[in-house]
Amino acid sequence: MFFNIRNQLLGLQQLTCTKTFTPGTFTSLIRRQFSSAVYIFRTAKNYAVDVNSIIVGGLYDRDNDHENLPYIEITLYYHPEQQAFAGSDLNWEQLSFDIAECITHEHIHRQQVINKVKLKRYVSKANDRELRMEQNYLGHDEELDAYGFSIAAESATFCKPYNMCTMYHVYKTTFDTDHSVVVKLEKEIVKYLEQLTLEPKHEQDYSGNRRSYSR
Repeated sequence: MFFNIRNQLLGLQQLTCTKTFTPGTFTSLIRRQFSSAVYIFRTAKNYAVDVNSIIVGGLYDRDNDHENLPYIEITLYYHPEQQAFAGSDLNWEQLSFDIAECITHEHIHRQQVINKVKLKRYVSKANDRELRMEQNYLGHDEELDAYGFSIAAESATFCKPYNMCTMYHVYKTTFDTDHSVVVKLEKEIVKYLEQLTLEPKHEQDYSGNRRSYSR
C-alpha cells in the first residue's frame, strides 16, 4: 500500500510543474486521487507551516467506519498567508512520502480495531504536564505500532538508518528516562522494515477501495 500510494502521487509532479494552485485547488487535486468512500481531505492553515510547504495530518474515525462512512481524514496544512503557489515549488519527494505515510499510518490504526488487538496504555510518571501527555500518547501500544511503521517507511524511502529518522529522535528524547519504550519501538520498526522489503516499490495505481491494511 505505502509504495503504491507514494508512486501514484509522484506521478502528479510532472503534471503540475507548470500549473499554479491555491491551497483549496491543490487539496482537491490530491482528493481526486482517492476514493471518496474511504477518504475525506481537508484544507487548513497554520503558521507552523513554511511558505510553499505543506504539513500532512491524519485521523482514523472508527465511528464513521462502523457506519460505512468515509473513515480516514487527511488534512493538508498551509501557511495562512499562502494564497497561491506553483506546482514546481513543491518538494514532491517529501510530500508524496508524507501523504503516503500518513494514510498507511491511519490504516494501521484501523487494522488494530478490526483485529481487536489488545493494546496497553502507557502511564507516564513525568512531573511536567506536557511531557506526561506526550508520553501517554506516544507510549501507547497503538502508537508504537503505527509510528514503528512510520519510521520504517522513512528509513526505507530515503535509504537511511532508522535511528536517523525524525520520529525515532522524538521517541528517544521523549522517553530518555524509560528506554523500555524505545526498545519496544525498535521491535516494531524492524518488523515493518522486513515487511516493506517484500512490498513492490512499483505497483499499479491505488484504487482506494474499502480494504484493510494487511499487516
